[in-house]
Amino acid sequence: MPVNRSIKLTLGAALTAGLVLTAGGLSAATAADTPAGTRTGPRTGAPSGARTPAHSAAPAAWTGQFTGFAAGSWAKSWGETSTGAWGFTDAKAVTDPTAPGNGSALEITYGAGSSANSCSDCPNPGGAQFYTSLASLGLSKLADGTTLDLKYHVRFPAGYDWGLAGKLPGLYGGTIGQESGGNHGKGWSTRYMWRGANGVPDNGEVYLYTPTDSGPTGYGVDEGLGDWKWTADGNWHTVEQLVNRGNGDVTVWYDGVEVAQLDGIATGIGSIPFSGVLFSTFYGGHDTSWGPKTTTHSYFADFSLSATVQH
Repeated sequence: MPVNRSIKLTLGAALTAGLVLTAGGLSAATAADTPAGTRTGPRTGAPSGARTPAHSAAPAAWTGQFTGFAAGSWAKSWGETSTGAWGFTDAKAVTDPTAPGNGSALEITYGAGSSANSCSDCPNPGGAQFYTSLASLGLSKLADGTTLDLKYHVRFPAGYDWGLAGKLPGLYGGTIGQESGGNHGKGWSTRYMWRGANGVPDNGEVYLYTPTDSGPTGYGVDEGLGDWKWTADGNWHTVEQLVNRGNGDVTVWYDGVEVAQLDGIATGIGSIPFSGVLFSTFYGGHDTSWGPKTTTHSYFADFSLSATVQH
């Protein structure tokens, strides 16, 4: 259990011209009290170097939709690799006229009492995970850049059962299998979580792994816990993160409003290129106590990447 410490032109010509590469057609923690040592708000003492600069909206360099999910053409358009993937039986493409992008969305099912796929006492499976590869997409300039921005849309039905906590997609860099979990050192990741604290079940945070800071147990660091709340109202909401490998800053926007400026938190990632999107969502944690009391669903749509902020 983590110790909480609170988140084709040539490619160059295409990016300069603002063209878009399209995809897919692209033991339990207590929820009663804020965990000791949780970091919230901007972190001081950031590494030397300029802060992430003020921004203006930029066009996406890549967008990913969910039409044809899991088919070969979809996998190619996302640069999806089978390495580390699981849970596709609990993920299916659905049509939603309200979904941003092309109206396709990915519905994720979380069974009652489900957790990570490593759970040994869960009565039901739930959640899903896959990795994308910028290299496979021919986006080496994004991979080698100083900053990368990921934006996507998520929908939680009204009355959503948050359980104790759960993961949501983010960026990653380095070797698959070393960006999260207890085995890391040549990788990093900046997934989100919802996490209960102070009696509030839907706190947002960045769940951080880096080669130099992944908590005493090696199972992640909670950054900015409670800086925003996830909304379960049946509507689509936008979440966006900008990661700066140069100074370790991670900035988060929710529905276009900056909600977390986490200065210098991502230490030790400067020499590890961006690898792509870590689509990872499940309850937990690694045992059934993290999971929902009944089967739940969440929905994802219209992923996009850019070297700079997109809103």
